[in-house]
Amino acid sequence: MQHSGAVSVVDVRHLDDPHKLAAAISDALGSTGFLFIRGHGLEEQAERMFELSERFFRDETEAEKARCAYADNKGYTKVSQESLDPSKPAPDLKEGFNTGYIRPGPVPEATQPLPSLLAAHAAELADFQHRCFEFCQRLLIAFAVALDLPQDFFSSQHHEGPDSRSILRFLHYPAIPGGANVEPNRAGAHSDYGSLTLLFQRKNGGEGLQILPPSEPLEGGVWRDTGMVDDALLVNVGDALELWSGARFKSTLHRVVLPTPVPAEGIAERFSIAWFNQPTPTASLKTCVDVTSISENDLARMNRKGVKPGTDLTADEHLQARLSSTYGLPKK
Repeated sequence: MQHSGAVSVVDVRHLDDPHKLAAAISDALGSTGFLFIRGHGLEEQAERMFELSERFFRDETEAEKARCAYADNKGYTKVSQESLDPSKPAPDLKEGFNTGYIRPGPVPEATQPLPSLLAAHAAELADFQHRCFEFCQRLLIAFAVALDLPQDFFSSQHHEGPDSRSILRFLHYPAIPGGANVEPNRAGAHSDYGSLTLLFQRKNGGEGLQILPPSEPLEGGVWRDTGMVDDALLVNVGDALELWSGARFKSTLHRVVLPTPVPAEGIAERFSIAWFNQPTPTASLKTCVDVTSISENDLARMNRKGVKPGTDLTADEHLQARLSSTYGLPKK
């Protein structure tokens, strides 16, 4: 399928064999670190999640949002609470809600306070979390195949449960009135922290997502629009998998920007949903390939994010360090 963005598109509905899947996805995730995937099977559930997300951001009371405020990477973050790019003083023009693991069952059990409008749909949230996790497991097996590792090399280091650090995140970028004098960053330049991210978008939510391809210089490089693909989820590699794989799979800087200046008609609000797939907290991210084979360019990119190939770093140690830079948290 042709589209105008910088990210390739793959249909995986007939790629059940991990070797075929590895062949289809490895080049893109080893170059740009991003890939649109069609035929993923989550289309209907994702649309239902968008309905819940819109209702939460539009109708939930401020008291409920405050009761479920951000703590330990879960809960509600207000507009301008985050600064994903520590080098930029202006905060991000978005709000979000992070949902951690919900134990499925007749009476689902959340691992955090849930606002009333989401608590009523905990079973649906739990099922969607599980479906996202299973899809990531399928991709992780393909990554191991691509590196000639045992098929469960990565997947066995991910799990579901109360101590999981994986997050389902609802995001809302408020509308911007015409001519407003605002900084362009709806989400500042950053790379994701875990192994994989699944991003669900709606075409009517507008574009603005850009990547800085790893081949571009960190300063002065050319940012490129990802474009949009109907019924596709956008998959990208996170820092944990880049470190683990010795940058065979790239964790790429990306951002969500506004046009400058803001046009007279303004900018519509944008909703997106992300599944941040995290390794088991105690999993070692020690690089599984010869670190001397990592290019100078990749080493420079990884150093900018504070990661050093070959270090026996746990997934949770890495995550806490990245969260500290985003939210100004004390180091543990």
